[in-house]
Amino acid sequence: MTMQGWIEYYLPDWRQRCSEWRSAFKRRLRNIQFQIVKLCVQFLAAVLCFMLVFGMVNYFWFTFRHTPAGGIFLSRNPSGALSAIFAVIAGNNLVLLAYLFTLDTAISCLLLGLVCQFFAITRYLYTGRGLIIRLFWYCLCAAVTSLDLLQAGNQFDFTTSFVLNFVPASCLSGVCLEFTSLLLPEIWMVFRLRELRQVIRIARIRNGRSGDGHM
Repeated sequence: MTMQGWIEYYLPDWRQRCSEWRSAFKRRLRNIQFQIVKLCVQFLAAVLCFMLVFGMVNYFWFTFRHTPAGGIFLSRNPSGALSAIFAVIAGNNLVLLAYLFTLDTAISCLLLGLVCQFFAITRYLYTGRGLIIRLFWYCLCAAVTSLDLLQAGNQFDFTTSFVLNFVPASCLSGVCLEFTSLLLPEIWMVFRLRELRQVIRIARIRNGRSGDGHM
């Protein structure tokens, strides 16, 4: 029995399956293209949200500092975390700061998404989950981005980086997890491919033996 004959015998609908796989591949390719566009839009939205949120907060903080209550607060908390955060915002270009923090967050979210997708964590602990779980993922992405190892720009302390990274993380973590779920198979698929490869190898051995018997 030839290899084609073996396939026709054990997989009589292989042509239909190939057609379905081709259609599924085209759909996945379209989904990847859509997710790339969505990721770019979300990236711009994250930059704008960062500028809007921290621009407004910085304005209110500047106003509060010059009030009597603000003076008392600063005298009692001269080196607090809030002062460090607003010092970073006031001492840098807000547009550049928003871009750098959003870029760091996007890179860390994509790396985290690839790891979670490969080990099937995304499917079990993110897909279809509620708001509390999503908030956990936002905090996780912000915390991972705040590590000194992943900060591409200026080095800040962990608390300052976490607060500044939380806004872009809340905008990008979901779309990054969805995007990476289309790029990488889960680890179970790797084992299934190995099993399929073993089946094909056994079929070739049997095909060779049957060919020798006919000779």
